[in-house]
Amino acid sequence: MTMWEPDLRTIFLLICLINAFLALMILVYWKTQKTYEGLALWSFGLLFQSVAYLLFMLQGAAAALLTILLANAFSMLAIFLRIDAVRRFFWSRSLPARYYLLILPIILAYAYFTYISDSITGRAVISALFIAPALIIAAAPAIVSQERENRIIRYLFAAALVVPVVFLAARTVVWYFIPGQYSIFSTDAFNTGFFSVAIIADILATGFFLMLNMIRSRTELEESEVKYRSLFENMLESAAYCRIIPDDEGRPVDWMYLDANASFKQSCGKEAIVGKRSGEILPEIHDEHPELLETFSRVVSSRRPERFEIWFQGFARWFRCSVFTPKPDHFVTIYDDITQRKLTESALLRTNTKLNLLSGITRHDIRNQLQALSGYLELARVNSHSPGCFQESLGKADCIVDTINHQLEFTKDYEEMGVNAPTWQNVDAIISQAVTLLPLKGTRVEVEQPDLEVYADPLFGKVFYNLVDNALRYGGSQLTRIRISSRETDTGLILSCENDGAGIPTEEKKRLFERGYGKHTGLGLFLSSEILSITGISISENGDPEKGVRFDMIVPKGEFRFR
Repeated sequence: MTMWEPDLRTIFLLICLINAFLALMILVYWKTQKTYEGLALWSFGLLFQSVAYLLFMLQGAAAALLTILLANAFSMLAIFLRIDAVRRFFWSRSLPARYYLLILPIILAYAYFTYISDSITGRAVISALFIAPALIIAAAPAIVSQERENRIIRYLFAAALVVPVVFLAARTVVWYFIPGQYSIFSTDAFNTGFFSVAIIADILATGFFLMLNMIRSRTELEESEVKYRSLFENMLESAAYCRIIPDDEGRPVDWMYLDANASFKQSCGKEAIVGKRSGEILPEIHDEHPELLETFSRVVSSRRPERFEIWFQGFARWFRCSVFTPKPDHFVTIYDDITQRKLTESALLRTNTKLNLLSGITRHDIRNQLQALSGYLELARVNSHSPGCFQESLGKADCIVDTINHQLEFTKDYEEMGVNAPTWQNVDAIISQAVTLLPLKGTRVEVEQPDLEVYADPLFGKVFYNLVDNALRYGGSQLTRIRISSRETDTGLILSCENDGAGIPTEEKKRLFERGYGKHTGLGLFLSSEILSITGISISENGDPEKGVRFDMIVPKGEFRFR
């Protein structure tokens, strides 16, 4: 019984088919998956190598031009493509085109040892002198790369490229120093071993190169997930990832939260959000804003992002909401708190309206006063011969001048109102600053909640200045204490400024905030009311006339905080 001897033509056929299959597999992967520079070139190299082995099989049956020269040209080109592929993958640099021209002198050398001096050993030496350093050069980028996550695979890939060099060198040395009748189909151990190793090396090198692509893709995906997760979690805007929930007929009826960042959880005041329906997180959302479900469904179905502004009563905040869909039936919402911007816009609008109104009223009042002043000056000239009438006319003219001066001073304060945007102001701090400008004469000023802040016009301090000044001016001898307190209600905050001085008669309370009404200039409380109204704060007097004065300011939700 004789032992089976390997047929080199069969081995060449195997190499040809295996390389063609590997090339096809790589090309399909390259077209369908995320890959990196070099993978496509590697597959083309396999294809050229497959054609080279197919031509090698035809030696003896076809012209040497095809089976030796063209076959070796394709084999050389395949190796250059592998070098180029590895350089592109690890270094992102292509092999300069001029190096491909080295194939020409190698082919000329093959032609010499084919047509002039027909020597298989000469051709084997040329192959060894080219292939051995070329495969080492191809393996070098994988060895020197600094990518730690794929170090073991890199070394295995380099080994798969370099190991055939050992067998090729051994075959060349044996053929050169031991005379014999050698051919490419020789079944000696060294020739058979080289081509057998070549089959295994091609499979392993291709597999490892594909694995390097996969590892890099996975690493970049993990890094991308970490980066975007960090962005998602640390962004100041509230963001949530949701899925539309349909009924049995496919109509949207709700949405479920699949993920949410820290800002969204903080805004909702809940940590357990994932897997919950909208009504579980925001119970009033469907009653308060039924249009939200329609909007989210429209974005999902049309795949067109939308942006809108919305007021959430439960949070007492304005939000700008951006919605987009990353995949069918899913959407992402990003909420940007624009409450301060909306409050500022509203305040500026109200301020402009008030300033326009004041401008007309002031011109009318001053014109009336000037007409009266002109009349009294005319009377003074007419009665210049009567000292009593003359002095009386001048006295009334002086009063009119004082009135005009007060009106101009008031206009100056009024014009400053709304010039600067409203800000958060600490009530305790502005009261402390106001009372330093007033003669308290032993009257205590108490602030119960020093951590209270109110969103108001920068002239907010003038409100408390006027209230404290009026208390000192009209409180009488029984005034001993001025107290500022607050309490929350369902609609906002009641901020009270009360004192134990003389009360205000009930019949006068309705007119306290009218322009010109009062014992002094009649402008202080009117100005205070106007300053407060810029940010939607109302004021009224609700004290017991027998016990003192209490001014209550109603601060809307979202315009006060404690810190």
